[in-house]
Amino acid sequence: MSKRYTTSSSLTQLWNDFRMGDKGAYTSLMETFANPMYKYGVRFFANGDCIKDCIQDVFFELWNRRERIKHAESVKSYLFKALRLRIFREKSNWKYAESLEDNYEFAIEFDIETSIIELESSQQISIRLNKIINSLPKRQKEILYLRFYEGMDQDKIAEVMGLNRQSVYNLLHESILSLKKHWYKEAYLLLLLFLK
Repeated sequence: MSKRYTTSSSLTQLWNDFRMGDKGAYTSLMETFANPMYKYGVRFFANGDCIKDCIQDVFFELWNRRERIKHAESVKSYLFKALRLRIFREKSNWKYAESLEDNYEFAIEFDIETSIIELESSQQISIRLNKIINSLPKRQKEILYLRFYEGMDQDKIAEVMGLNRQSVYNLLHESILSLKKHWYKEAYLLLLLFLK
């Protein structure tokens, strides 16, 4: 059983050990990031088997190129970007695949434990928020996922999505404004219904 890496410095050490050919570090890298990569990947394409193949390809290619890979500021961002690029590259090989570049579905659903949501009002808020998020454009959903679900900062999001920092800032700002606008619009409509 390999040891767990959780802090930024330990992930940097893990990455460096992997680049030096340490098979244990390679295994830990897969164990640490395969599940988050899968959760991110299925938001582009719902076929889990294709996403698992892409993740496997990413890790296989990493191992084969480990000596030529440069230092990564963020291991998670590096791997998410590699997966995203692999998905877009492999899409033509998938049966029934649609064009993903600008016309990809990015499904998002925030995991909210039912044990946390005990009150009916909390459940209603959760349903409304999910509905509002899913009504946003795909890129806005993706950026919200990376920022709030994966905890990435603007620089890491820019790296993953292939955007510059200012574009990330603008898109994130637009996304949050859209959330607020839809939230207030629904609240206003509910208030009108309640007053009738």
